[in-house]
Amino acid sequence: MTHNEHRAWRGLVLFDIDGTLLRAGDRAHQAAFVRAMQEVYGVQATLDGVPLAGMLDSQIARLALERHGLSTAEIDARLAEMVARMGEHYAAAVARDSRVEYLLPGVVAVAERLRDEGFALGVLTGNARAVARAKLEAAGVAHLFPIGAYGDSARERGHLVEAGQREAWEHYRASFDGPRTILVGDTPRDIEAARAAGARVLAVATGRYGVDDLAAHAPDAVLPNLSDVEAATAAIHAMVRVAR
Repeated sequence: MTHNEHRAWRGLVLFDIDGTLLRAGDRAHQAAFVRAMQEVYGVQATLDGVPLAGMLDSQIARLALERHGLSTAEIDARLAEMVARMGEHYAAAVARDSRVEYLLPGVVAVAERLRDEGFALGVLTGNARAVARAKLEAAGVAHLFPIGAYGDSARERGHLVEAGQREAWEHYRASFDGPRTILVGDTPRDIEAARAAGARVLAVATGRYGVDDLAAHAPDAVLPNLSDVEAATAAIHAMVRVAR
């Protein structure tokens, strides 16, 4: 069955990438970011001290460049150009490398199980689209996540949920309003993004935040990681049942 044929999808599950699907701290991404900012804006900007977890690439760029005295208008005028350059540099870097070893425990098995059980899958990430797709390709999992919402298409993470739902409609020809969309992420910002859009959320302590830290933000469910495929998929099924 192709994705354009009618299918009663159970729900839409959008996975964060860094810290959820893949180990966080990709130095090639950071290097591409810094190089692109220097080439486009002509400043020696770095990411030192800039918060990264749960942030959009567009937000990170603004914070890094504002420290060099650039105005919002000056940053926005060339932000698309900078993001495109960053994507080119990152894609070139991973073309010579692999990200399979970055895959976190259980993510492939969970994604395959959900797909086989009738869930539509995608990503919701702070990464720019070109960077995200290159990461997924280099990790060998791009085919599992054909759609997504990306950090160069919004100013706040909460806005990405609607973007992901729109792309899901175009690809899967199904509507996933509110609680029929489930986010899987590793930061409080993922939980906040889900809540802002009326979506459900499974938090996983595979990034910089522990189970207790994430539980304090009241996700629908929280797990130490995705290695327990039964627990992860059962949690998502339970959210869909509640949504109905």
